[in-house]
Amino acid sequence: MNLTEPKQKTPFLERRSTAMLVGILGLAVLVLSVYNILQPESGIYSRNALVIGHAGSGFFSPINPYNPLPANSMASIVKAMEEDGADGVEVDVHVSQDGVPILYHDNTLETMSKGDGVIANLTAAEVVGLRYQGGPLYDFFHSENIISMETMLQRFQTYPELPYLHIDIRNQDGNRNTFYAQSVLNLLRKYEYPVGKLAFIFNDPAILHTVRELEPEAMLMLDAGEDFDLSAQQALDNKLHGVTANGKHVSREQLLRARAQGLQVVLFGGKSKGSIAKMLEMEPDAIQVNNVRRMRSLLGSD
Repeated sequence: MNLTEPKQKTPFLERRSTAMLVGILGLAVLVLSVYNILQPESGIYSRNALVIGHAGSGFFSPINPYNPLPANSMASIVKAMEEDGADGVEVDVHVSQDGVPILYHDNTLETMSKGDGVIANLTAAEVVGLRYQGGPLYDFFHSENIISMETMLQRFQTYPELPYLHIDIRNQDGNRNTFYAQSVLNLLRKYEYPVGKLAFIFNDPAILHTVRELEPEAMLMLDAGEDFDLSAQQALDNKLHGVTANGKHVSREQLLRARAQGLQVVLFGGKSKGSIAKMLEMEPDAIQVNNVRRMRSLLGSD
């Protein structure tokens, strides 16, 4: 017998491994069941915040709930709007080298797709249609490709009422601020999108001022970091309309203080009922939520 050869598993060991796996899965199901039982009851919150799908139906999620849909993909947006009943969606918008607004979350293509590079350096033909990639856990369950913003707007034209649209600006080159803003606004005007249902979001006021120059009525929101108070003051100093912030990085007191100063506050995040409930208790103007269906279940009737 060759002592370097690995020993074969005995049937007993195979049965034991299978039993352990089944036990672990059973325990996970039990823990999730108990966790869900302890969550807030459905329908206990009044409807005082807009339900905005965060990048459509949120981001890749392995459990509770499982979500194989890529952020900003058409299926993700359709699920949020047409299946789960969102009031609108937040999308991340790049502008290609040839001036086409494109939906994609990250700064570089290789992180989430079969593409490579930065969208601003590529033509739309080189980006639109690239397949999303999230790994084996997700890719087997979706067939989504990167889409243009126009594709989404065309879908919205079939709705009886246009939804709220939060545009998370993806532009890292200040020299392109005017080009970026003109490209996005021209497309929105082509589809006669009501300015009152739009919000533009970025972490630097400069491009927001550019948007204002081209569309004075546009709502402008500063994307806050972990220092919410500092961002709120920057928004006030720059005469912006409000701030967006991760619900984990702001307290109810901070939020209400910002609103008392005339700022609108939009929170983002939240998959579980508990995390969404905490944001609802802070009374924001809107929540860009990762789980539209659960937020809907927590809201009372109009």
